[in-house]
Amino acid sequence: MCERFSLIADVAELQEKFQINKIMTSPKDRFNILPTQSIPVIIGGQKDRQLVEARWGLFPFWAKDSINADYDSVSRKPIFERIVKRQRCIVPCSGFYGTKTEGKVSEEVRFIVRDQDVFGMAGLFETRIDPRGVLHRTFTVVTTTPNHVVSRYNDRMPVIMDEEERESWLDPTLIDSRMLGNRVYAYAASRMHVYPVAPRAKGTLPEEESPEMIQEFGTGGAAWLKK
Repeated sequence: MCERFSLIADVAELQEKFQINKIMTSPKDRFNILPTQSIPVIIGGQKDRQLVEARWGLFPFWAKDSINADYDSVSRKPIFERIVKRQRCIVPCSGFYGTKTEGKVSEEVRFIVRDQDVFGMAGLFETRIDPRGVLHRTFTVVTTTPNHVVSRYNDRMPVIMDEEERESWLDPTLIDSRMLGNRVYAYAASRMHVYPVAPRAKGTLPEEESPEMIQEFGTGGAAWLKK
């Protein structure tokens, strides 16, 4: 699963990277994004691509809160058909976290994509309007079987998309679930890097984060990674 990630990028970088036409929210550096928090996501085809704010955790009126969605599973469920066909998004990300526990020892790591300060994860979004007429947008990160780097720490990994896959994923004319499924696969392990990060302090509030959270942690963690 993808349960925490980071986004360190300004508007200009996101606009250039993802060819965004309209900016509807102003991002700020985030080192520890958690479920239920709101962040920028990208929606729309080439002509109407927008950077909008959305809450992490898909929460339509008919389902439980969900931060991750296995594409193979949701694409086969009629109740998800509209979302898969019409409500796809890209979630900008600078790195996501993983955890491995052996006995009483828990080690935390961060995964990044080599030579990419920001990359795109596939997502699905939903919108609803509350009784006051206020629009609420939520999203979930699409996951798949992990590559051999991520599988040591997580049983699923986010679907990371390069430019061609992103364009297909955001193309509103592409509604065939099988063709969309061809864009859903584990990112090449050779193009990723993993390193240890400091363990989270127990009792830390979700809104507390700092640049130190993405820095490589000690030499002991590095040795453990090589086992």
